[in-house]
This record gives sequence, structure tokens and C-alpha cells, in this order.
Amino acid sequence: MSIQEQIIRQRDFSSGEIHPDAIRRDDIDVLKSAVRYARNLVATHNGGLMRRPGRRLLFEDYGIGGDFKPFDGIAYKIIFIPGGVKIRTPTGALVASLAAPWGEADLDSLVFEPMDNEIFVAWSGHTQVIKVTEGSLTWSITPYSFSIGLDGSIRMPFYRFESTQNITMVVSALTGSNITVTFNAPVLNPLHVGVIFRYAGRQLKITQYLSSTQARASVIERLPDTYQITVDNGNGFSVGQIVQTDTSNAKGEVVNVSGNNVYMTGLGKLTLPQVGETLVGPTASAKITAVAASSNGAVVQWDEQFISDYRGWPRSVSKDRQRLIMTNFKQKKNAVMWMAAGENRDGSVGAEPDNAILEFISAECQVYHVVGGYDEFAVTDRGVFYIPVSVGTPLQPGSVEFRPVFSSELSDVRPIEVTEGLIFVDRSTTGIYAISATGQTARPYVANEINRLHRHLFNGVKSIAATSGSSDFPTRQIYAVNADGTYVTGQFNPDKDYVGWLKQEGVGRILSVSGAYSSVMFMSAYVFDGVEHGVAEELDYGLLLDCAQTFSGSSFGDFLQLDNGAPLLLVNGLKLDLSGIATGFYAGKTVSVLAGGFYYSGVEVADNGVVSGFDDYDQIIIGIDYEWSLHPLFTRFDDGQPVGQGERRRKIEKMLLTVHGTQEFRCGNRTFGSYRGGEDMSLPVPARDDTYRYREMGRSYDPDVEIGSTFPGTFNLIELFTRITV
Repeated sequence: MSIQEQIIRQRDFSSGEIHPDAIRRDDIDVLKSAVRYARNLVATHNGGLMRRPGRRLLFEDYGIGGDFKPFDGIAYKIIFIPGGVKIRTPTGALVASLAAPWGEADLDSLVFEPMDNEIFVAWSGHTQVIKVTEGSLTWSITPYSFSIGLDGSIRMPFYRFESTQNITMVVSALTGSNITVTFNAPVLNPLHVGVIFRYAGRQLKITQYLSSTQARASVIERLPDTYQITVDNGNGFSVGQIVQTDTSNAKGEVVNVSGNNVYMTGLGKLTLPQVGETLVGPTASAKITAVAASSNGAVVQWDEQFISDYRGWPRSVSKDRQRLIMTNFKQKKNAVMWMAAGENRDGSVGAEPDNAILEFISAECQVYHVVGGYDEFAVTDRGVFYIPVSVGTPLQPGSVEFRPVFSSELSDVRPIEVTEGLIFVDRSTTGIYAISATGQTARPYVANEINRLHRHLFNGVKSIAATSGSSDFPTRQIYAVNADGTYVTGQFNPDKDYVGWLKQEGVGRILSVSGAYSSVMFMSAYVFDGVEHGVAEELDYGLLLDCAQTFSGSSFGDFLQLDNGAPLLLVNGLKLDLSGIATGFYAGKTVSVLAGGFYYSGVEVADNGVVSGFDDYDQIIIGIDYEWSLHPLFTRFDDGQPVGQGERRRKIEKMLLTVHGTQEFRCGNRTFGSYRGGEDMSLPVPARDDTYRYREMGRSYDPDVEIGSTFPGTFNLIELFTRITV
């Protein structure tokens, strides 16, 4: 019995490149739209494959970048460089250059969040704020600082760290700019200078470090008095208790008990206890018979500012619900800090709905980032928690809840919010996961790995971004930058529940990616003659080269002249004209040129930046070429086909490649789409809509054939018909 031929008609390539270990998984649906290998190709919204877009050179800079739109109709490119930040227009013109405290080693860890006309930048050091002033459009960068209340107090969060529990604090005076603060055990560090402490709820600022137990300080808020309160029965009161009077509501900490004398240091309000009212504590209550001033008490009710140069600053910032969010603290790894609603410098924690919030996840985890959405998501090193936010459970003090939705070790790569939910990277930096809504009340979110069959394409993912569709490419995509300078493009499939991934590479090394709506910007590095140049590039579907710029005609004209300035004339009396194109960035470099649809490789640009020889063309494109390559997958067996096809060496009897708007390319050992007999070779190779036939020699258990580029031309494969025999 003869074995029937195998026929594969593939019109959908949206699954991308499949892991080599999975190419025999023809039991899964994703294999029907997959390829064995692909470089520098992208899947289209119709399922076809096309040459990836080129990248337009915006400007020369080395660092990481992003977009910033502080005002209506005004946009900028923000570039973080070693030791500073540059602000440019969308076309690359330099607007401002500011000095900053971070170095080159810090760039990959910078997290920045635009909010109104400011950008908050978090890293391992003191949070910085980049600001542009409305109207004058002047720029500045300053260290982040908390706002000051009308009473002079600093609107910041305070916390009593576990290592200082049961240590007492006493002050030498209640007012003044040079009082002495003393602890009964080591607490202080030289970096505490400038840090705000609270003594019984009132603020003072450390001005001089004396020892680990003593410092000088300046009082910000008048400190509370200590009172000797005589009661009719002192039994039941003990040191450390919080007590309160029943009429004046004077509240304080018991710092000493001697017979019927209870010594209390006030907490918060400076209210004087009154004779005749009752002093109420957790284990006793008694009538007050006398009140007198006493020496300052040593209290355990003290704390220090939660965020400081000594304790640490957030290494991640974000925003949601009109609140600035700070996370990734070294001093308290499971903490999340929300600033007051509408007040991004007000960190004073309180009970009012608009007050700042400081909460801690009740799990052993480091909170890397918090991302907004329908709810909020806290991405940690041990998994993802979602924070319900709704009309019934608004984001306000007392209503914050952390519910686990995914448990696994994750990386600190900043996640991104998409329509479906959240995309993040695992600890191996090869796995990409997505959290999406289920519509169920009991389990509103579910997490899935979206590159399970594509992990071989990922290596040390450094940054991710997502974009919406554009008129040039009407579909959403995800971009993941690898540590080796390549990047992987993920194609959302609206008809399927998976993402298809294809790898992109070239001469340039990609440093980072940022996306906003339909715009994608890469920060890249190119090496010319041993010198590395950092550039910003924008994805452009109208380009076939990387690091490319477009020039119109001859950009200058000149003529040879004599010493006296007179033109040098030819025999016919005409001037000897010179012309060329001034290229700027490409000076002294070897580049590729597309002129009038023709490709010229290895063009050397003069040291003065002038390239000559293309004056007859109205427009030329200068950039760096990249090649694309495709190996289709032939292991899929259609239903009803004899399984014997998988037991024999097979031969590609016929391939039909149907393309649209495609110029020259190669398949195996043949070239297709070039000039045909009688065509005008003074014109560019036509972009054809055609079907080409190819036959491969030899047999294999897994037949393989390469389709690739010959020169930077258009390519769009819409169908691949393959007949395979044994």
C-alpha cells in the first residue's frame, strides 16, 4: 500500500518560532501557524509574514529613554544618560541637559513615572524629580522632598523599625534648635543627620550625630510635656501603657509609676490633664487628684521617618488613582506606599480617605512594582498580588487588601499594563507571563505563561513594552529586549489565546525599549571602526534599514575657485560644480544606501560627513542593512493523512510561495522576484503579487529549506503550499 502525499497549506504564521524541542508537537493547535526558525520577520494582522520594519535614527545618545507629555499638545523624549538626563523634542532636537547623580551601572535599574508636569525617578539613591514649568517650559531636577504642613510639620510617613523595639528616647528640652536626644541603646548612625524623628508623636530633626545613642536636634513641633498625675489609687498602672483622661481626652504614655503618682508623657495633642477627671488605662482607672509638671520622660512611643537617606528610598515608582506609589524598599521589603490623593509629596499617613497609605503584604516577599488597571497589582519576588479597587472597596486607608493571584519567583523587570491585565517576567528572565481577567467573582484573575513554546528566543530580558496598532501596522505588539542586544516581538492574536513570538537582530545592540500607543523607541548602540555610538531609534514601517535617515536630493552645492575667490572655469566657460549630501552622524562610517529604490552597500562616507554620487536621486536613505531568514515547519500532519508519513524520509516535492508586494528574495538555491526578460533594469526591482514554485532535492525525516533576503527589499508571504512525498 502506497503512502499518500502530505499536503500543508499554511496561511497563518502568527504562532511565531517554536522551540526546537516542540517541532514534533503536531497534537497542539499552535503548531499549525508556527515556523521552525525566523529572524527579522514579523507576523501581520492577517496572519502573513513580512520583513520587520527598519528603525529611524532620531538622535545620538547613550542611555535609556521614554516619552513625556506634560501639557496638551507638548511632548518630549526623555533620555537618561550616565550622570544626567537629556530632554529632546520628538524629532530629536536637544531642549535641555541636566546633571543627575546616577552612573552608567544604574541605568538599567532606573524606574521613572511621569505625573502631570513632573517625572519621578527611582533608583538605589535618593529619588529625583524632573520638572518642566508651565508657560516658560524651563527644566530642573531636584531631590524628592515631602511637603510641609501649615503647622511646619513635615508631611512624611513614620515607622518604628523592628530593630529598635523596646528602646526608649528622652529629650533635654521641649523646644529649641539645639536640644539633646538620648536613647538607652544604640539607634543612631551618622546618616541620620537631617532625618526627622517623632518624640511621642511630635517632630524633631537630627542636626548632629554624637554617638549611636545621642544626637543634637532641632524641634519642629513643640514636644509634649510630661506630667506627674496623682490619682486616688495607682494600683494597676504600669510603665509603657497608653492612658487617657475621660473628659479632656488627654492621651499619653506612662513613663513611671510611684505609689499613687503616675508619670505620663503626652501623645499627639498638647492637652493638659485636669483634676477631677478619670485617668483610664488598659488595666486600671482612677480619679485624678492633682496634676504637676515633671521632667521629660523616656518614652517608647517614638519613631523615625520611613523613607530617608539612612533607611533607603524607593527603587520603583508608579501612579494610579491620582496617587504616586512607591515600592521596592530595602528597609521594609514588603511595604507599599501610596501618597495622598492628588498630592504626590504628601506622605502623612492618616485615616481620612484622601490620606497617604503605608501597608505591608503579609507574606515574605520583596515588592518590586505596583501597577494600576481595573484593580492594582503588586509584583513581588515571590509572585503577584492583586489589590481590589472598586466603588465598594476604594483605594483608601483601611481598605487595602492583598490577594494572591500567582506564586512563582519573578524578576524586577518593570511589568507593563495592557488591555487584558498585566505582563511580567519571571526570575529566569526567559519566561513572559500575563494576568488577565476571568469575569468570575471567586477568581477574578488568572496568570498564564505566554511564551511557553518560545523560551529559547529569550535570554536575560531587560525591559518590555507594548504598543497599540497604527495605520501602518494595525495590531498590538509586545517587545522584550534581551541582554545580548536582540529583541523579541510578540504578536497578539485576537482569534486565539496565545501570543506568537519572533526574534529580531541586527548590527545594532538594543539597550532598552519604550512604547507609547503606536510609537516604539529603542535605545541602541552601534560600533563603527571600533567605536561604540549610542543612538535613539524609532520603529518605522516605511524603512528597510536600521539606524536610518532620509535625505532629500543634493543638500549642498559648491564650485572650485581660485585663490582670489573667482570660480575655476572649464573650457566652455562653465563653472566646475561640486555637489553632495551632508549626512552628519554618518561621517567617517561605512553604511548602506537606498536611492531611488536601488541598493548600494559598503558606501564610505567622508570624514566631513559628505556622501557623493547620488545627486540624480530626489531622495536617498542611509542606514545599516539587516538580513531576514525563514525556515518553515513541515512536521504537521493534517487529519486523515496516513501516519506513515512520520516513519519515512520525506521529500519536498513542490513548494508554492504566494507573496504580496514583494521584491527579490531567495528560496533554497533559487532566487525569485528579480528582473524578468524585457523589464527595464533602470527601474527598481518591482514589488510583485505572485506565486513562485520551488522544488527541494533530497529526503529527510524533517525536511528543511531556507527562505531569505538577497538585498533590502520588501517581503510579504501570505501563503505557503507544500507537497511532501516519501
